[in-house]
Amino acid sequence: MQLIARELDKLVIAQTGLLAQRRLARGVKLNYSEATVLTFFNPAFERELEARKVMSINNRVGIDRQCAARGMMRDGKHTAAELMSIGKHILGRRNVLPGVIGTLTVLQIEGTFTTGTHLVTVDQPISSENGNVDLAMYGSFLPVPDDSLFPSYPESEYEPLKMPGAIPPGEGRIELNPGRKRTQLRVTNKGDRPIQIGSHFHFIESNPELDFDRIQAYGYHLDIPAGSSTRFEPGDIKTVNLTQISGLKTIKGGSSIATGTIDLSHTNAVLQRIHEEGFRHTPEGVLIDIQKIEPFTMDRLSYAMMYGPTVGLHSTWR
Repeated sequence: MQLIARELDKLVIAQTGLLAQRRLARGVKLNYSEATVLTFFNPAFERELEARKVMSINNRVGIDRQCAARGMMRDGKHTAAELMSIGKHILGRRNVLPGVIGTLTVLQIEGTFTTGTHLVTVDQPISSENGNVDLAMYGSFLPVPDDSLFPSYPESEYEPLKMPGAIPPGEGRIELNPGRKRTQLRVTNKGDRPIQIGSHFHFIESNPELDFDRIQAYGYHLDIPAGSSTRFEPGDIKTVNLTQISGLKTIKGGSSIATGTIDLSHTNAVLQRIHEEGFRHTPEGVLIDIQKIEPFTMDRLSYAMMYGPTVGLHSTWR
């Protein structure tokens, strides 16, 4: 007998599920891998779904369909929505180690139903104190363990900072783009559609339907966290802070009305292209004393959630 790699993977996953059931039967709390495979390997879950494609677990682990939906996959008696609910009640918090709660947050698998192929997503699969151990042990022919074998942990064990990979943030805030010149503009969306501008887009070249003093925006981008954006709904009037572009100060792409190295001597040529291309432009001058414009700051927890931990005092984005 020769098995292809995919079939070998199925056997390994099936064995992992059986191992998880045996450990659960003798009162052992499950770890991340065991809880993951047991939730979807479970033969009770297999009856209702016949998986046809590869499943993705928590966006990190790819496991073939045979582990996840092998339980309720084949009877065809439940809808995808019902399976999402069932998946949340197979294991409870007392059946797994504390660290599993913070790491096993999403389970996904594609299955074939009478209505077509649907993605079954189980958010927070460990969401109750007591799971359905009878369901977890389905098809194993092992004795169902008593709940007394799984003592509950104190609530303090589930604190976020005790979860695997937890990052305790420091005190204070992080200033973005320190030491840069800033300006403030009033922007009006005179178009009939929402407009969204990214953090590092040369603001003078933003959508022609945005009305503001474009010359004041020459060489500047939004003073917001890198990777975020500001949205302007139709008719919106917003006051935004801009910060000077750093690095080589060379502009490429965009709307090509200010391409090249930033140089204030090019202002007249840039203004001419603005009018030629039909970009809205309303001269206003400086709205506020530049010295009074506060730089954008973030608390360290928010910064760590977006970009990872840092011990620096400032953050500079090109």
